[in-house]
Amino acid sequence: MATRRAAARVTWIVALALIVGCTRTEAEPLPSLTPLVPADELPTATAVTTTSIVRSSPPDDPILDAMPDVPCGFADLAAATADGSLTEITFVVGDRLFGSSPDGTAVRCLAELSRDQRGAVSWSPPGDRVLLAGGTVLDAAGARRSGFEVGSTRVRWEADGNGLVSPNSSGSSVVRRSSTAADDRTTIAFLSRTWALAAHPAGAGVVVAAGVADDGRRGLAARVAADRPPVPLLTLLNPDEQITELAIDDAGDVVYFITDNGVQFRVHRLALAMLTTSELDVEQAPIAQLVVGPAWRTVAWRVGLCNDDTETVVRDDRSGNVMQVGDDTPLEGLSLSPVGWLDAARLVVASRTLGCDGPADVWIWNLLDGSATLLVKTVEMPATRTVPQPSGPLAIDPAAVAPGL
Repeated sequence: MATRRAAARVTWIVALALIVGCTRTEAEPLPSLTPLVPADELPTATAVTTTSIVRSSPPDDPILDAMPDVPCGFADLAAATADGSLTEITFVVGDRLFGSSPDGTAVRCLAELSRDQRGAVSWSPPGDRVLLAGGTVLDAAGARRSGFEVGSTRVRWEADGNGLVSPNSSGSSVVRRSSTAADDRTTIAFLSRTWALAAHPAGAGVVVAAGVADDGRRGLAARVAADRPPVPLLTLLNPDEQITELAIDDAGDVVYFITDNGVQFRVHRLALAMLTTSELDVEQAPIAQLVVGPAWRTVAWRVGLCNDDTETVVRDDRSGNVMQVGDDTPLEGLSLSPVGWLDAARLVVASRTLGCDGPADVWIWNLLDGSATLLVKTVEMPATRTVPQPSGPLAIDPAAVAPGL
C-alpha cells in the first residue's frame, strides 16, 4: 500500500510540473481591482480557537432558589426525571421532605413529616420506601412504624426493601423486621456480639457483620443461611482493634470496613472471592460514613471530628488512587460529608462552615472533571434515591482462608 501511495505521489508531482510549465508560456492576466469575495459576504469576526474548561457553581448561586408550594404526596422514582435515569436527591426543608432531579428541573414534595419523623433519611435499594429517623417507614401505602427506636442509627435495608435488620441495643443478636409489618419480627442467631452489619445486595437473607463470634474470634463473618454456622471472613489480631462500620459494594464481591485501634482509624477493602485485604486510608482523625453504590466500585468516607472541619475522601477504582473531594472548587476549605453516589462519577456531598451536623448546602461533585455544582442551600437530612445495578451472589472460593489483620 505504501508503494502505491508513493507512485501516486510521483505521478501527481509530474502532472503538476507539466501544468506549471504550460502556464508560464501563457500571457499574464490583466490586473483587476474586483474583490474575489463580495463585500457583503466578508466575515465580520474571526473565529478563535479556545480551550473549554468545566467550571463549578458560584457558592451563592444554587440551582434551586426556593421550594415549590405544592401539595405533598409520595411518588415513585420514575417520576423524578423525564429521562428515566431513576436518580433523585432528597432533603428536608421545615417539615417537608422534598425530592429533586440532579439538574433541578423536577422538584416535588414527597411528604409532610411529624416531629418524630424528622431525622436521618435512608432509602431502600429499589427506591420504593424510605426509613425516616429510624422509626418510620414511608411508601405509597402510607407511613407506619418500623419497630425500631426513633433515632436508631444501625438499621440497614435488605436488598429488596422488604426487610430491615439491626443489632439489638446490647448487640447480643440481630433483629430482622418486615418493612410492611413491624410485628413480623425475627431474631437472627449470628454472633455473640455484633458491632455493625450490612445486608448483602444480592438478598437471600445474607448478612455480613462485624463483632465477636461464639468462639471468641473478633472480626467479620457472614450469615449465609439460617441452618448454617456463620462463615468467617476476617480475624482481628489486635485486641484493641474494633470494626466500627462496614459497607458492601453493590457488585456483592467487596466489603469496605473501618477499624479503630484507639490510635488510628483505617479504611480497608476485603475482596470476598479469595478473602484478600488491602488498606485504602489511615488517619489519626476519626473516619466514618462509608458511602457506596449504586455503580460498582464507588466508595467515599468522611475524615475528621464533627466539632471541627471534616473532609470527604473517595477512592477512584480506575486508578486505585484515593483523592480528596473539592480541591480547586468552591468546596475547598468547607466542612464536607458524603451523602450518596448518583453514578460512578457523581457524588452528592453536604457542605457546612464547620462540623457534620445541622443544615447544609448540597453539592454534586464530579470525579471525572473535578467540578462541583450547587443544587440547594441550607437544607437538612440530604439523601440520594437511586436504583443499584444487579448484584452477584456472595461467592467465596472454597480454598480461601479468613485472613488475620
